[in-house]
Amino acid sequence: MTSASRFARVALNRPMPPYTYAVPEFLAGKIAPGGLVKVPLGKKAEVGFVVEMTDHDEGLGKKVKAIADVASPEYAMTPELMALAQFVASYYFCSIGEALATVSVVGFRDVQTQRAATFRLRPDWEALARGLTMKQRAACEALAVMGFPAATRPALGESAGVSTAIIGKLGEAGLLEAADPDLPPPAPVETAADADLALLPDQRKALDAITGAIDAGEFAAFLLFGVTGSGKTEVYLQAMKRVLERGGTALCLVPEISLTPQTLARFEARFGPLGAEIGVFHSQQTRREKLVLYRRIQAGRVRIVIGARSAVFSPLPRLGLIVVDEEHDGSYKQGETPRYHARDIAVLRANRLKIPVVLGSATPSLESYHNAEMGKYRLLTLTERASGEALPPVRVVDMAEQVVAQGNMSLFSVELRAAIAERLKRGEQTLLFLNRRGFSNFLFCPSCKWVARCDDDDIAMTVHRHGGARNDENAELDLFVPDADVGGKAVLKCHFCGVKADAPKVCPECQYEELMSVGSGTQRVERELATLFPDARVLRLDQDTTRGRQAFIDAWEQMTRGDADIILGTQMIAKGLHLEKVTLVGVMLADVGLFQPDFRAEERTFSVLTQVAGRAGRSSAGQVILQTYLPRHHTIRFACNHDYTGYYRAAAPKRRQIGFPPFGKLIALTLSDPDRDKAWAAGKTLGNILYRLKYHTNARDVVINGPLVAPISRLAGRFRYRLMLRGESPSRVAGLLRSALADREYKLPATTRVAIDVDPMDLL
Repeated sequence: MTSASRFARVALNRPMPPYTYAVPEFLAGKIAPGGLVKVPLGKKAEVGFVVEMTDHDEGLGKKVKAIADVASPEYAMTPELMALAQFVASYYFCSIGEALATVSVVGFRDVQTQRAATFRLRPDWEALARGLTMKQRAACEALAVMGFPAATRPALGESAGVSTAIIGKLGEAGLLEAADPDLPPPAPVETAADADLALLPDQRKALDAITGAIDAGEFAAFLLFGVTGSGKTEVYLQAMKRVLERGGTALCLVPEISLTPQTLARFEARFGPLGAEIGVFHSQQTRREKLVLYRRIQAGRVRIVIGARSAVFSPLPRLGLIVVDEEHDGSYKQGETPRYHARDIAVLRANRLKIPVVLGSATPSLESYHNAEMGKYRLLTLTERASGEALPPVRVVDMAEQVVAQGNMSLFSVELRAAIAERLKRGEQTLLFLNRRGFSNFLFCPSCKWVARCDDDDIAMTVHRHGGARNDENAELDLFVPDADVGGKAVLKCHFCGVKADAPKVCPECQYEELMSVGSGTQRVERELATLFPDARVLRLDQDTTRGRQAFIDAWEQMTRGDADIILGTQMIAKGLHLEKVTLVGVMLADVGLFQPDFRAEERTFSVLTQVAGRAGRSSAGQVILQTYLPRHHTIRFACNHDYTGYYRAAAPKRRQIGFPPFGKLIALTLSDPDRDKAWAAGKTLGNILYRLKYHTNARDVVINGPLVAPISRLAGRFRYRLMLRGESPSRVAGLLRSALADREYKLPATTRVAIDVDPMDLL
């Protein structure tokens, strides 16, 4: 169909199919698939994507409403990304509108910007400056000194200290050019780019394989499996350099926004002086920032994009390479509809574009390593650290023995205390890891066994302390003091919904006055550090201390300057960071998360322990002290030995036995409702449909579990029930669910929701 078709199918960001709208005469030829338009919906106006042009009204006749206007005429989604959105909608069981809202750089918003015409002084103005008056020349010189700013003519005159009339004369003389204030001219660069580093043999072999695929213009999925500190980033950089030399663009995904500052600094040092502007893309950017990035990409200014999960949909032209760093990381999985996995989308996109994709990790996901074993991915292995240093030795401390044999009730073992003291004496940095924020895990009454829980979630609330001095003479005691001068005011916080409440002074059930604060979080560790090492400079990094977009960047600069002696944090410090001054890593409690009711609990524990251990000794000899109550647990032992393949050989048979990924397809469905009975009834109805269809189709081998109460039985005030489908054939598992959702008996109450998670990363 041509762009002059009479009707358009428009998808809205709702769980429904596209609607048909008429194209009014004044918009004829101005609307095409991939464009944003304003359309009426009931009594409201919404913005949607045009997915198809047609000459048919779908039998609606006079009921067809007309498109109101074009929204954001400067933005349009490419056909490649439109097709990718179609895949997301089909594979992850969502509407095309919901998929497009995710794939779109700007979402479903009218981001049209009304700007007055802007200009800038031409960089070659001196060659054209004949017959200028003294004031005109002075204005030119002033604008040149300021870096050739782009602005309206009155604003240029104000900046240069002259009248608008003089700026007008410069325009008449041809010394001004139309310019976009969001796209300043590239600054002249006088410094040379950082040189490529010399590669070890394994790095060279990996790079040759990747560049071979780049030069051949073919799809290849590489799993770059390298020990921590083995120089995976250098391989990425040199592979991207080959892409840029061939006139292409490159995309690098990192698992957390927190890793972006370090990665960006290294990429800019390598490519910035070569004129390859680098764009940063992530979900926390403002609408304006995303639009500016889009326009920079369209102008050919950005040739490398670095970003978190959503950056996988960056609209880069001539894309020649995709890198997924720390590919095992769970943050690549979207937690809301559509629940896509950025790593898997990256592989699919690379396949469609016939380009290579590199998945890098020191602890690959079981799925990726299995794909490498099966020949779907090509395994590239880096066995040595680029610095030449050996992997740090790991000393395991049995905390149960510390309590029983030594009477040590502290959060710190005797060994860890001594090691920290030694690093402080030598002026070296220590990194302490505890994957739990807050002061303690929960508030408990030893008399009636009451636990402080969230009113909306079936979750114990975490104890936080706010204000107060850091030193606490009772740091080793479990006795809860709600308003202690030394500990600050106690607040209960739900880490799922974010609700807060003041901690009670007495048990609300039995009025017992000696409540207990059970477990330890980063706040509590920080307090004990202040007691043990009062002169040490402690930097705590968790979600409570790094709120705000600049917070982690400031903390990163503080770490790299050496302004912190002890860096204490949660998972955000466990991966990707290269801190040359860190020679000691202490794992406060290695068992955290090991026994969660989830099939990936051990895999996540192994990964985070191995990753955090790898932060030690990046440029000089390092040491790791791992505190645990379960020193003989196989996950702990493999992590201590930096033995990924050993862990994989132990974990894979268990997964195969129960038919879970990577040896089977898994889809989880969560039905929720504010009314427990309605949630249960909806789960039962859908379960019955699935069981009936299973025996009337070719899906007899699909295993159906549930409905059962979800591990977190209530969340955000909604009761939750879980259904799971699994089987060896992905098509049969997905086909069974698709048939059930289309069955005429399937109908949910208005208040009931179903969340469909294909390839779930957890089952909580």
